[in-house]
Amino acid sequence: MLSYESFKKRVMKEFLDYMPERYADCELELRKVPKVNMCLTGVVIKPKGKKGSYCSPTFYLERMYDQYKNCDSFEKVMANQAIYLEESLKYLPDDILKIDVSSMKDKIIFQVVNTNENKEMIDLCPHRKFLDLTIVYRVIIKIDDTGVSGFLITNDIAEAEELTEKVLYQLAKKNTKKLFPFKSERIEETMGRLMRRWGADDREIEESFPDIDNIPANERVYVLSNEYEFFGANALLYKDVIGKVVKNIGTDCYILPSSVHDLVILSTDAFKESGKLINLVKETNNDHVRVSERLSNSIYRYNIVNGSLGRISEEMDEVS
Repeated sequence: MLSYESFKKRVMKEFLDYMPERYADCELELRKVPKVNMCLTGVVIKPKGKKGSYCSPTFYLERMYDQYKNCDSFEKVMANQAIYLEESLKYLPDDILKIDVSSMKDKIIFQVVNTNENKEMIDLCPHRKFLDLTIVYRVIIKIDDTGVSGFLITNDIAEAEELTEKVLYQLAKKNTKKLFPFKSERIEETMGRLMRRWGADDREIEESFPDIDNIPANERVYVLSNEYEFFGANALLYKDVIGKVVKNIGTDCYILPSSVHDLVILSTDAFKESGKLINLVKETNNDHVRVSERLSNSIYRYNIVNGSLGRISEEMDEVS
């Protein structure tokens, strides 16, 4: 079996042999790709000798090597990856499209990430600090029933397109809410949908939550995300969105980042011991949330009177 380094060298040397003839004038390029809470070695396909950034599907050597270890067939992994890449390229206007972010300004959105766990990503990107989190920016290429695809805006891309961080922030502020409309629901509704997905019928779900309509407003728990359940924790950046949920509860509220995709909101009156909530978030992250989907081990507090948002850990940070 090949070592990882030998596998990588062979991929870079032979992968294009598995692609159709029209890619004969292309070459592979290795890129260090910061993902949420991790960093991977990405491979992209681009025209030979041309400089600049290109919009091309990226495949990751670490994941390919895991596949290789499982099947012990270099040829099978290469063939499968070539089929996947060829299929992915169909979504681009040309085989390989030079990025023109200026024509995609209405597709630039926020992404909030954990600052301490994403230092490599943050160093490579225009960014803005927000409590214990950092805001970076992405361009969305496609949204459909199969998922969401896009790419991170790096310093190189922003510089080439003459996009300052301030401009990116203003564009993302408008686009994120438009492309990914936020939604909130009672946690019982969320659990009911999951139960239905696991095979429960309406009667079982109703019996599981018999008194849902009788729960006092300040004891209700809400889940806040967006219609695609993709990076729904971006709602932290929209106080009007959080404020609407908090108004339904009627008190100051704790906000628990259950993942990068959603937030849980509950009354400070109903659960007064914030330390236990912090421990709950930490345990949930460690035991139930994928590394790539973890947002923070902190919790946040929203003040219903003045609309301020604060972080609760060992000390209190506030954003007015």
